[in-house]
Amino acid sequence: MLSVTWDRALAILLPGMRRVMEIKDVRNAMFVLAEKWPVTYGRAFQRALVFCTQAMEGKCSPSRARLAFLAAAREANVAVVA
Repeated sequence: MLSVTWDRALAILLPGMRRVMEIKDVRNAMFVLAEKWPVTYGRAFQRALVFCTQAMEGKCSPSRARLAFLAAAREANVAVVA
């Protein structure tokens, strides 16, 4: 598996957390989705998992995985601050 870096990092604020988390690559996004995400259901969440996995396998672009992650954030009401 590759650690695919995004062209621009994202800063998110998960519910109940005081500190912003910076997401720089697909591997970090996968960890956050699997271990920290407040909502582990929903179409955007599932798509984000699929596209991040595909990006790590070289089957889709990191940009597509980043967009899917952003959609999952909207779906889960996770604040994207940068």
